[in-house]
Amino acid sequence: MACWKLKFRWQILAAILVSLVALPAFGQTDPADKPTSQGVFGELCQSAQAKMVKVFGAGAGRVDGFATGIIVSDDGKILTTQGVFLDGREVRVVTSDGVSHSATILKRNRVSQLSLLRIERGTPDYFQLSSEPVGQQGDFVVALTNAFKVADHEEPLSATAGIISLRSTIEAWINKRDLAFGGELVLIDAITSNPGAAGGAVVTADGKLVGMVGRIISSSDTNTRLNYAVPSSTLLKFINGELKEKEQKKVAQSAGNAELGIVLFKLGGRSDPAYVDRVRRGSPAKLAGLKPDDMIVSLGETKTATVKAYQDALESLSPGEEIFVIVKRGREVLRIAITPGEKAE
Repeated sequence: MACWKLKFRWQILAAILVSLVALPAFGQTDPADKPTSQGVFGELCQSAQAKMVKVFGAGAGRVDGFATGIIVSDDGKILTTQGVFLDGREVRVVTSDGVSHSATILKRNRVSQLSLLRIERGTPDYFQLSSEPVGQQGDFVVALTNAFKVADHEEPLSATAGIISLRSTIEAWINKRDLAFGGELVLIDAITSNPGAAGGAVVTADGKLVGMVGRIISSSDTNTRLNYAVPSSTLLKFINGELKEKEQKKVAQSAGNAELGIVLFKLGGRSDPAYVDRVRRGSPAKLAGLKPDDMIVSLGETKTATVKAYQDALESLSPGEEIFVIVKRGREVLRIAITPGEKAE
């Protein structure tokens, strides 16, 4: 019975897609209709667009400085993902009418990779969050995102159709100590694992919010990415302060005794960017391929915008536990695996 039911839903989806191709202007059924008539699919996208924003912030080389966001209240609250774009001096949000607003970061959650922003403007069009699951396996959904930065101002976001594949939970670890994402998710077959898509909306055929497109989760071992949404119920818990951050894996007792073999420029003080002055011979950094003049963007999952931030991040590392360091080398941004050694006594 379950197989038949899923097959039946695929037939419905196929019929919908065929009808969309056959009808001009997303479902315009009669030439006598007004030119603004868009059909069901067009109306669904138009309604969702009014409740969404484009998010712009800091970037570094090939690291994205943009994302998508969804409006979740009438007083300017916006949900988006986490990323480098939030770590600059200013975060800018562009609403569907093309107006740019300065945004304030209210709070973040490093496990679910959620961030809550706010703009000083009333937002009468917004998504209602639900404490119950929205959508069932096999249901038709549309994902709306600013993938590849297709929109800068009032231009519409991209829309991708698909179905809900299943609901599950996951713990995606970057290494033994750092969690990329943990919690419930809704897997979909629409391709959403693209730059800038994170923070987008996944909605049902009747416009209800299934969830928010999550930050890219990829596996270097299998060369695959997940297309998923963080459920609406999780988003609601985050906003209400009910979503607790899970404890990261316990750091070994030797934390603070790690050595990378990196010597930083310190002429300007601890507030200067973390540039590599030299790399000691035979050190973990040397073996990993770090070079003088590399700017260290992050150490593990900790952003290192200054010398002080780098030193604080280094104190949290343990010898023998592999981490990833992100460095800016010229115009390139590199992600390098490195295993800290132990400080010499």
